[in-house]
Amino acid sequence: MKMSFKGRNVLPTLLVIGSVIFFTACEREYNTIGVDLIDNGEIQASKKTFDVYAYNKKLESVRTNGLSGYQLGAYAHPVYGLGKSSFAAQLLLQSGNPTFGNNTQAIESSSADKQENERVTAVYLNIPFFSTALSDTTELAENEPKPYRVDSIFGNRAAEFNLKVQEFTKYLRDLDPNSNFQDAQEYFSDEDGASFATTILYDDTYQINEEEVVIPDPDAEDDPETDEDESIIPLERIAPGIRVKLDNQFFQEKILDNEGSTVLTSQSNFKDFLRGLYISAEMPNNDLAMLLNIQASYVEIQYDYDATVDGEATIESGTYKLQMSGNKVNYLTQDSYPSEVLNQFTDANATRLYPNGGAGSYIELDMLAGGSDVTTVFQEAKEKGWLINEANLIFYVDEGSLSEKTDITLPKRLYLYNKTDNRSLVDYKTDSIRGNTGVDSTNFTVYGGYLKNDGNLGSYYKFRLTDYITNLLNDDDSDAEAKLGLVTTSNIFSSYTVSAFNQTEEVKIPQATITNLYGTILYGNNVPDNESDRKLKLEIYYTETKGN
Repeated sequence: MKMSFKGRNVLPTLLVIGSVIFFTACEREYNTIGVDLIDNGEIQASKKTFDVYAYNKKLESVRTNGLSGYQLGAYAHPVYGLGKSSFAAQLLLQSGNPTFGNNTQAIESSSADKQENERVTAVYLNIPFFSTALSDTTELAENEPKPYRVDSIFGNRAAEFNLKVQEFTKYLRDLDPNSNFQDAQEYFSDEDGASFATTILYDDTYQINEEEVVIPDPDAEDDPETDEDESIIPLERIAPGIRVKLDNQFFQEKILDNEGSTVLTSQSNFKDFLRGLYISAEMPNNDLAMLLNIQASYVEIQYDYDATVDGEATIESGTYKLQMSGNKVNYLTQDSYPSEVLNQFTDANATRLYPNGGAGSYIELDMLAGGSDVTTVFQEAKEKGWLINEANLIFYVDEGSLSEKTDITLPKRLYLYNKTDNRSLVDYKTDSIRGNTGVDSTNFTVYGGYLKNDGNLGSYYKFRLTDYITNLLNDDDSDAEAKLGLVTTSNIFSSYTVSAFNQTEEVKIPQATITNLYGTILYGNNVPDNESDRKLKLEIYYTETKGN
């Protein structure tokens, strides 16, 4: 088994004791009085653990427009089975009523000698990966590609696959007519995008290139007066990604031949005229998926046109870019989970938990459903006025089950949130620890949720819920706040939720789980005695005044 994870140094938890509980007329409140009471033996520190019930929830569809990244490929996950992804994206003009060449169409139409006869010479689709340029480039020549770390390829990076680009004929609205055009239109992962794919613009075998693309400048010349060789300075550098040539004639007819026409006069007219591109991939071995930066993608049209320079007829070159920054929809299909996984998707307290990204699955937790022990502990805490010094919820990875699989990469982070109102927990909001912002983010290290390993019980995810539990004890309507959700996440900074449907109802889920392609297996609470050391549980460290 190959399991990837990044260890973290656990920051010491500062237990600020020096607070005791006193009675008001009707109820207890937590207030600070003084640390001298510790020395006098007036308060004592203790620890309790109790059960937390958890339930697996399968998603049927998720909202997939407005994402930060879009999936493409087919990947057979060792635990969850085959998932496939494709997407559609609108193209946008740089501005309304573009001019190709030097003259507007009105000028060209006024006289035969003003006509420029623009003709497409090449069209390129550029879709970047999510990547980071590495800093050490001191030994590279100007015309050599700079090294990058590509973060958004999953599976067999060397795999050959069939890539197809087609015209997309469905109009992607900005606003929902069912809300009288007041709300944004929602598009979902289970819609059939392929049925709106028509004219083929590219259809060929493709293999990923993780290098920067360096475009030479054909007009560059060396200046003999300098030490630098200016002739090798590139015209353009393009970050690693998918780059393919599209059909010239299609863009000749759709774009250049329509210069000055109404279909190009405004963005809205153009979006209705050329409704977008549909991009799909067939993976022979179902072993590759990508997360693509569509917001930074574009179609570049290169063309020649007739011109007159100093009274001489000549041929000039131009380029025009259509940005893919309009509406986009990711279409995701997931084969039925294997039976041994689906057997855990019931209304019962689960033995194993199966969080899986994309349109996969999530976990619901009930902090107060763990039987009479939970009721007793919480009642005792309220009656005796516990001061919660630290509360932790720990999810252990089922490494035994995963060891039977191959090529497993575990999620680096999980995200725990309030399922009742779909908002982040107070411990997330108040965590002031900030580090880097990359894939291995060290942000929110007190709140936690990142993959760790203790060398004894194995890999686990630990969340600090001190403020949440304190509030839960003080809340008269604690049942409403006791429901939590757990998902994989691709961005610990994002707590934004979107519409989704599970097997019974419409729900909200964190958007960042949709762009995460990883899944794992965790121990639930309903485990046999020989697994009790790894069972899902809440641990509370608290202080109370003696005699209560």
